[in-house]
Amino acid sequence: MTQQQRRATRNALAHYGQRGYRQTFEGRGWSLAIEQALRYYDQTDPIRARLLRMRYFEHRSIEDVMEQLNLSYSTYQKAHSDLLSTIAVYAAHNGQL
Repeated sequence: MTQQQRRATRNALAHYGQRGYRQTFEGRGWSLAIEQALRYYDQTDPIRARLLRMRYFEHRSIEDVMEQLNLSYSTYQKAHSDLLSTIAVYAAHNGQL
């Protein structure tokens, strides 16, 4: 994953849920990608699904997420990187990257 893709994915996660974001062309594509990734992780890896919800939807701190999910920093970093990559893959498939 390139730095540009990582930045775009984090930006989309930061705007996800904001009023009117889904009405934009870009927002629809990214929202779909985020929801697809969430459905995927709900089925395959509930820890990563909870990490995504806690970190980006509930806006909890890294430390709080690590404590609640009982993760080490390196495990958190790997899971977070996987989440961003998965969302980016779905976004690329939807024409956003």
